[in-house]
Amino acid sequence: MKNYLQFVKTLPPDLKKNSFYIFLTYFFALFSYPLVRSSTGAIFYESYTSSDYAFATFISVLLLIVVISISNIVQKKIGIHKLYALVGILSVAALAGSFILHSNGVKEMAYVLFAVKEVYIVLLIHLCLAFTNSYYSIEQVKRLYGPLGGAGSIGGIIGGQLTSYLAKGYGTDIVLFSSLGIVLCTIIAFYQTKSAKFMDKKEEIEHKSPLKSIEGVGKYVCLIALIVALTQFVIFIADLQFNIVFERVVESKDARTAYLGQIYSIINLVSLVLQFVLLPYLLMRVQIKSVFYFVPVLYLFLIFGGLSMGAGVLYVVAGVFISMKATDYSIFSVAKEVMYHPLESTQKFGAKYIIDMFVYRLAKALIAFVMSFFAVKEMGSLNSAQAIFILMWLITVVFLFKEQKKKKLFSKE
Repeated sequence: MKNYLQFVKTLPPDLKKNSFYIFLTYFFALFSYPLVRSSTGAIFYESYTSSDYAFATFISVLLLIVVISISNIVQKKIGIHKLYALVGILSVAALAGSFILHSNGVKEMAYVLFAVKEVYIVLLIHLCLAFTNSYYSIEQVKRLYGPLGGAGSIGGIIGGQLTSYLAKGYGTDIVLFSSLGIVLCTIIAFYQTKSAKFMDKKEEIEHKSPLKSIEGVGKYVCLIALIVALTQFVIFIADLQFNIVFERVVESKDARTAYLGQIYSIINLVSLVLQFVLLPYLLMRVQIKSVFYFVPVLYLFLIFGGLSMGAGVLYVVAGVFISMKATDYSIFSVAKEVMYHPLESTQKFGAKYIIDMFVYRLAKALIAFVMSFFAVKEMGSLNSAQAIFILMWLITVVFLFKEQKKKKLFSKE
């Protein structure tokens, strides 16, 4: 932290000002999310059950893919700041309008609420990070990304605690409407950076399509993509297991909102600890290959050491879900970014675009569709499916590092 503060002092005044508002934007965006996610989740369970959760996720991801494609077109016409404001305002309107209609007996609006909460946070975070990547130099990004992630995690922790407090004292409806004000705050904060020069670093590589840009490293990129897809399969099933037990154990809407607020607060807290305590040690002392093996082995231990012993107990499935999500947000997310590092700039752009924008979301849509079609709710079967995916994940890691060595992508490993 001391080194970070010393670095900030060396920044020019305009860079300090815009950095403050970028951090504030990220903080408010993730501050709003526990309130939105907890309240919309509790409202969803008023009208539907955990059997409908997978289908709702499938619809949400499809909508997200469509909206991202549209937003990319709109950004070229109106710019990133106006697009950010538009996304935020439309999200607030959609959440408020859907809630009012749901309160007046249109239960299908629970699906709309569920979908909007999935879409708005991805777009706001995506736009904020896109601006950040293009505004700072690579050396500045390296120093600022850790604290920026910390600011977001702190926002998530506070947001989760506020969710629980408001739900217990005032009810779920107040939680949702409070979140709308916080979303408006993130719009105002981001708009303060409008004077900053936005350099679109994609210009130099727009002449190549993402698929064309990964020629020569296609197999390597496909193996990373497969690992990302398998992680989403495993985590989604853990999420589904949590929701099955959660729906049965916690019955009232306000109690569900409060409980979910605590869950998301803990996820952010664990992620923050992992990011600032364990992750620096792993990156400095442990080979990245070992980290890639560590995550699936940890998940395997959680599944059979936790869920197999207490699959119907809420705090057990919640603990497994929290551990998986926090690890994915911190350790695995950074490890995955390291695997892009040795690629050339055009290859890196193509790989990140294919994996982060499409594979990640298509994988989530696929597993959600499969789970909604088969409607599996038996914990043993879900554990077995996770074990199969993790074994496939470990095998893919073996092939990934063989391909890495074959292509000599890292000079030392």
